[in-house]
Amino acid sequence: MNDRLRRAFDNEPVPGDLEARLRARLAATEPGRKGRGWQLAATSLAMLVVVLGLLQYHAQEGIRDLLRVGVQDHIHCAIAGAYPHQKQRIEMTAGLGSDFAPMLQPIIDQASVGQATPDEVESAHRCTVNGRAYVHIILRREGLLISVILTRRSESEVFPRALAARVIHASGIPIHEDNLDGYSVAGFESGGWLGYVVSGLPRGENDALSARLAPVMRRYAL
Repeated sequence: MNDRLRRAFDNEPVPGDLEARLRARLAATEPGRKGRGWQLAATSLAMLVVVLGLLQYHAQEGIRDLLRVGVQDHIHCAIAGAYPHQKQRIEMTAGLGSDFAPMLQPIIDQASVGQATPDEVESAHRCTVNGRAYVHIILRREGLLISVILTRRSESEVFPRALAARVIHASGIPIHEDNLDGYSVAGFESGGWLGYVVSGLPRGENDALSARLAPVMRRYAL
């Protein structure tokens, strides 16, 4: 199933009264043909359920594929220790570049909300993993690394709608959340960018953190 078909499904939800309309149409048929009509309706509904199930499965897989983009950077850069081990804030701001350097302090401030001990900043830099460029801020909380990530998205990289998807909203931003490869991950779209918060934190903590950070990240990723 290609991306165009998936996007068409996402933008065209199935009418909620579809079953009722089918039943009403069958009720209007001739009495002698009602049995055949109900059999046809049952078959049609069964096919519809199968098609919707397949579409939802592909939507869920599409969400996981996009979330994995952030997880891969977290694993290869943060967990593997390939990130620049900077000591000075001036090194970090230089590593982010002039367009994203102003994002660093608001990220630190929002990440520390509710924490008795503020998160430490391990690194702020740009990196490339599997040929993909990232803007990457790494925080440390009680021994666990937290990745705050932005990366350019292509036109086809759009989070699909899925009935069973875990989505929260922060300042109007839909944030998709899951657990992949043992890490909590939250991802969202912002203009031409994809944003991620990935960590080894419990899922609820990572969710709460992403809800605070996504609005900040959006201000710098349009």
